[in-house]
Amino acid sequence: MSTPQRPAAAPAGQRLVLVTGEEGAGKSTIIRALLPHTPRSARIDAEDIGQTNPCPMDDEFFGLLRRNVAGLVENYWTAGYDNVIAGSFLRNYPDYLAFRQLLTRSPAVFLVELLVDNDVRNYRRITRAKRTTQKWRDLVDLIPEDRTIRQATDADYRYIGIDTTTLDVAATVRRIRDAIPELYVQ
Repeated sequence: MSTPQRPAAAPAGQRLVLVTGEEGAGKSTIIRALLPHTPRSARIDAEDIGQTNPCPMDDEFFGLLRRNVAGLVENYWTAGYDNVIAGSFLRNYPDYLAFRQLLTRSPAVFLVELLVDNDVRNYRRITRAKRTTQKWRDLVDLIPEDRTIRQATDADYRYIGIDTTTLDVAATVRRIRDAIPELYVQ
């Protein structure tokens, strides 16, 4: 039985790439697609770790998601993974502030918001591999669109808004990599 290899030695600090956006914007897809391009990294998709039945989608539930994601981020950093890509757990800027208070370290944070035209978003929601019901989509649609993340003037992250309406996965990943050259050395 071989011992798993630890990631390469850490650079001068940790980085956190947070991927946000409405359902159907491509968060899970982009989180998975970024991992092979991100050195010494781990990925966390809260949709994978936050499956519950029933799924209340209320403040208490999102608090639980934030705590779980923050714990995993800290564990990955402790294990030597310098870069963590995480998403699908922030609804707005107050959620980000609550999440940030859970972290014991001060990483460089890059907040990538995936934006998409509503017609394209709805088409993706119906045709994607991750099947949902109309009842679920209606429940998710009750969450108001957030603008606080992109408008926060005192944020401790670099905001990167990317309209994915006409982009495929590879083009979206390229735009993210171009926007964060200190992480994605070309």
